[in-house]
Amino acid sequence: MKHNGKSIKATLYVIEDPVLLQNGIFLNKSFYGMKNNAFMFASLRTDLAEHNIDLATQDIHPPEESDLLISLDNCLPFQKAVWRAGRKNYLVLSEPATYYPHNWNPQNHHVFDKIFTYNYNMVDNKRYFHYYFAIDLEENNQFRAATEEEFERRKLCVLMAASFGVVKPLHNSLSLLHERYLTLKWFAENHPNEFSLYSRMIHPKTYQSFRGLGLLQKIAPAALVEGITQVVASRRKALFDIVNKGPVPHDQKIPALRQYRFNIAYENTGGLPGYLTEKIFDSFAACCVPIYWGDPEVEKSIPKECFIDRRNFKSHEELYRFLKGMNYQEYKQYTEAIAEFISDVKQEKFGAEANARRISEVILKDIE
Repeated sequence: MKHNGKSIKATLYVIEDPVLLQNGIFLNKSFYGMKNNAFMFASLRTDLAEHNIDLATQDIHPPEESDLLISLDNCLPFQKAVWRAGRKNYLVLSEPATYYPHNWNPQNHHVFDKIFTYNYNMVDNKRYFHYYFAIDLEENNQFRAATEEEFERRKLCVLMAASFGVVKPLHNSLSLLHERYLTLKWFAENHPNEFSLYSRMIHPKTYQSFRGLGLLQKIAPAALVEGITQVVASRRKALFDIVNKGPVPHDQKIPALRQYRFNIAYENTGGLPGYLTEKIFDSFAACCVPIYWGDPEVEKSIPKECFIDRRNFKSHEELYRFLKGMNYQEYKQYTEAIAEFISDVKQEKFGAEANARRISEVILKDIE
């Protein structure tokens, strides 16, 4: 389909970040020391180009000049926009509501023709269409089974993350950032020699936050608030520093995970069906058994024999006793299940090209 030989100008509207703009999202380069997990959009751009559709970020193709718009996790800029007649407008929901709740509000979706989401409970195949969070399955090539000697040599547990919620979230929040913090805190206070944190950066506000800070800022002198905040930040940073080993280059993540028996693989958000990211797959590639919490229906995608479900434990102490008491033969049952799973995991389900195609096919059918 060449659209009568005419090229269609299309915009991928991304978050205003220098690494994403100027078509940076399509380059598959690391972002701020992290692996680029937006590589699906490079495949999407290639798919559309084959049909004479030229996709570029908004600083290259301004939306008002384009015939087709794909907005990535951006609802608000278009709520009052004057749409060009005949232009097709799409929304891709990628980041969870923990960070961008407005994007998941259906009232903000009326300005888009169709919406793509990994939450299959929203899918009706009329306006809402499903795709999977794309995974770099090539990293599975790094998998090798852990021997008993290696098992004995490995440290117990690891966590790789930059985002933490030190303050308990609202009761209706799906965020798991606080649970991630509580796990780190428990290990740092009880078994620091058996636990490691790898983090490229802990935002200063993480250390400074505490319940009641907002009210205190309203009623107390600024100097007093600053003094209290610094005391809290100092104590909390000291807790993190007990276990924090610093950053790991994105291309060394799998070798680093291989030094541990278990990986704390909590998603940023729980309770969201279909939100299954690279965290559990990174564990598999490293033959490091994941302790998973996130997608409430994870077993629809991954056999339960491949991971430890954090929801099955009432406390960190109970989880620790379970991990500490596991012998190699029991551990091997998990790793053999992981080996079987990754040997048969389908690019057609989780791969970047397959999920780009799920999106492009809907768009191309509309254009026809």
